[in-house]
Formats: sequence, C-alpha cells, structure tokens
Amino acid sequence: MKIGMMLFVSLMIGLLGCGYYFVFKPATEKRLARQAEIEGRQKSLADLRSATIGISDLERKIEDLQKAIKFFESKLPQEKEIDTVLREVWQMAQRNNLTTKTIKTLKSERLAGYSEQPVQVGLSGDFRGFYAFLLDLEKLSRITRVTQMKLEKISNQEGQMTANMTLSIYFESDGSARSSVAVP
Repeated sequence: MKIGMMLFVSLMIGLLGCGYYFVFKPATEKRLARQAEIEGRQKSLADLRSATIGISDLERKIEDLQKAIKFFESKLPQEKEIDTVLREVWQMAQRNNLTTKTIKTLKSERLAGYSEQPVQVGLSGDFRGFYAFLLDLEKLSRITRVTQMKLEKISNQEGQMTANMTLSIYFESDGSARSSVAVP
C-alpha cells in the first residue's frame, strides 16, 4: 500500500508539473504579452490625446486665418485695375501740389496667388506736399509699399525737393504677362 501511495503521489506531482509546463506557463506568457500590448496601446492613446488637445481650437484658428486672407485679397486689385491705381497715385500727387515727372511701371513679379507691380515715380515740389502725398499713399485702399526712395533738395529754392521712388503695388494675378508701360 505504501508503494501504491507513493506511486499515486508521484503521479500527482508529475501531473502538476506537466500542467504547469504545458498549461500555466503558456497562459502566463500570453497574459504578459497581452498586458505589454495593452500598455503600449494605452501609451499611444495618451500620446494621441496630448497631440490632439488643440484640435478643436485649430478649426477656429483656420477660420480666422481664412477671414484674414479674404481681407487681404480684397485689398489686392485685379491686374486689369492697375491703371486705376496708377491714376490714383498721379491724382494724389496733383492734389498735394507736386509735379509728376514720371510714372513708369517696371516688370511685374509673379508669386504664389498674387503679383507685385513695381512703379517708378518721379515727383518734384514742396516737401510739405510730398509729406502729405506719403500720408495719402498710406491711406490707399490697396496694398502698396515704398521700396526705394531718393530725396534731393533743390538748392536754390527753400523747401523745394525732388523725389524718385519705387512703389510696389500688389494685385491678384490673372495669369497673363504684363509689359512695362509708361503712364502719362
């Protein structure tokens, strides 16, 4: 009976060993692998949450930027309206008692979504009138920029000067090329 009992106990210990090796150990390895996968996915989810915190605010920012783009596009004349803008510059010079010597368009530059038309302007007259002209130029409804300016005092007359300047007028491009044209 002792041998039978020892045989039974050793069989039970062997069964436990086989159960551990073939059942519990693989199940534990699968569980640990799944836990590692879950932790990796939770980390990825946390990273995604932190990356998308500002997404709801992003739509509002995009809308604000689109409004700003529309505003600046409204300030850009069509290419065919360039002559109107040049006429406005010429009339502003006349209103400020300046003599317009030249208004000459240079070669335009095409950029992404708009073009830049440089214009050489030669003026002479009283400096106060020129200053008022610059203030009027600043108030134009179109986007303009003075890129170069050269002022010279007329030596024999007090307060009189000549100005040679280059203005850049920005406009929406219509795709056709524009040549340099002198405007009277």
